[in-house]
Amino acid sequence: MSFEIRTTPGKGRGLFTLVPIARGKRVIALEGKLLTTTELTDDLLAIQVDHDLWLCSPGDSTDDFINHSCDPNTGFTTGETILFALRDIAAGEELSWDYSTSLSEVGWSLDCQCGSTKCRELVKPWGELSDAERQRLRGIALKYLL
Repeated sequence: MSFEIRTTPGKGRGLFTLVPIARGKRVIALEGKLLTTTELTDDLLAIQVDHDLWLCSPGDSTDDFINHSCDPNTGFTTGETILFALRDIAAGEELSWDYSTSLSEVGWSLDCQCGSTKCRELVKPWGELSDAERQRLRGIALKYLL
């Protein structure tokens, strides 16, 4: 795949595809070092991959620039830390995934800036989503949450 990191209004930087991606195609495998919760430091970017396990990087991985969306165009359809296209994605389009589909950290939240018509306004951990939201996202969440 060919990607480009660009500035995105209200979100900092985002990852954009330079080529069209067909629905169902593998987009990117997330990279990093596995650390437990007690090993996390403030200088790392981290995605939760199990109840006490995080995939971390210092911010230099391509996947670190994929922003959240409540209506994402990629998701963890196999339950692994690999993002797949949920629909056809046009060249030049920003890639996104729903951060709630990886998190179980109680009390964590993030004000949402996705702008989607499905925006929840607050990104929360999986267990704090409504039953309806969990059902809607079930097919794109990491397997440890299911």
